[in-house]
Amino acid sequence: MTTAVVIGIGNSFRRDDGVGLVVAEEVAKRSVPDVRVVTAVGEPTAILEAWSDARLAIVVDAATGEDVSPGRIRRWTPDQSSAPSGAVSSHAISLPQAYELGEAFEQLPRRLVVLCVDVADTDYGVGLTPAVAAAVPAAVDAVLSEIGSGSWDLRPSIKD
Repeated sequence: MTTAVVIGIGNSFRRDDGVGLVVAEEVAKRSVPDVRVVTAVGEPTAILEAWSDARLAIVVDAATGEDVSPGRIRRWTPDQSSAPSGAVSSHAISLPQAYELGEAFEQLPRRLVVLCVDVADTDYGVGLTPAVAAAVPAAVDAVLSEIGSGSWDLRPSIKD
């Protein structure tokens, strides 16, 4: 079983939608022991495959919606009743839906944490807007904090 996996979701050709990829790349540069970093464009089977053997999966994705504040980072775990208010994934399937799919196929990590970065612009183009780019270091710190907490390793397995 993999200790932890960081999954950056996004599309670098859709401006701020690439924030999950940028955060994942920054985490990868740190070469954290026992942590695998992968990137995906939001395809559900790729996500399930990436997290299925992990003790901890941290997914980083862009969030759009009514109540977004570009650069704000929100945290969601499956034990919460709903995804962050007003924010939705910019992809065809939401992460709570991917989690439900993982339950159905018995492909879940022991613990899942989703970090959503509120975005401003998902139109075609490259590069993050200033507010979202400024949030990248805090998002990287949030990922590293989740990994470093160790509390995820003490919880009973979802699969048990």
